[in-house]
Amino acid sequence: MRRLCPAITLLVCCLSVSVDVHADRRYFVQNYTPYLAPAGNLELENWVIAKAGQGDSTGTSWKNRVEFEYAASDRLTGAFYLNFVQPAGFDAPMSFDGPSVELIYQLAPPGRLAVDPAAYFEIRANGNEVELEPKLLLARRVYRLVGALNVIGEFERINAGEERGTWEKNLLVTAGLSREIGNAFAVGLESTYERGLSEGGEHPSSLLLGPTVNYQTSKIQVTLGWHPQITGSPDTHSGLNLDDFPRSEIRMIVGVDL
Repeated sequence: MRRLCPAITLLVCCLSVSVDVHADRRYFVQNYTPYLAPAGNLELENWVIAKAGQGDSTGTSWKNRVEFEYAASDRLTGAFYLNFVQPAGFDAPMSFDGPSVELIYQLAPPGRLAVDPAAYFEIRANGNEVELEPKLLLARRVYRLVGALNVIGEFERINAGEERGTWEKNLLVTAGLSREIGNAFAVGLESTYERGLSEGGEHPSSLLLGPTVNYQTSKIQVTLGWHPQITGSPDTHSGLNLDDFPRSEIRMIVGVDL
């Protein structure tokens, strides 16, 4: 919680600022939408991700991402991330986990098709591993409702140690539904299904489900989501898989237009 305090303070300060609608509003913390910012828009975002209750530890692991996002056109955005991780444990140090680069291309103008699509690709490298993450982003707006579905592949190549040259593969499917409340707030529900696809052994899986809230002003927006594990396989604790996945996950995104 001590890492969330600065972002929460920023959220409280934003309550008195004038409100405007963002074209690339962060309705969700797990799902991306194909609705992008207009050409020339530059945004700074800070991601804080806390995962609690995984494995033998009762502590919380942390991941922080600092993102610079630029809209090259109305249908193409690019982003550069700096990634930091901290294992569970109060005294565990935070370390740099390498940079990553992201591209999102809107496949069709919003409203032209029955479902609005976009293609997403991210690559991250830190010397020990390289991770590729393609996504198909689908969404639909109906009045003040926004629904989203992402199909995600995670492919991680190990470049060091005894497992050098091997690949870790995961399939994720995320879904969310959010409703705007006026221009300032949006409240919704998100789910994330993740399944390991590595060769040999079992294919562990989990399902997270929980609420997400977005607040925005003309310059700043904050999105917060809490998603506990609903079910997991193999069952390691009361129907959950706590060996491979966290008991719950909290994500906060703070975005500032520059």
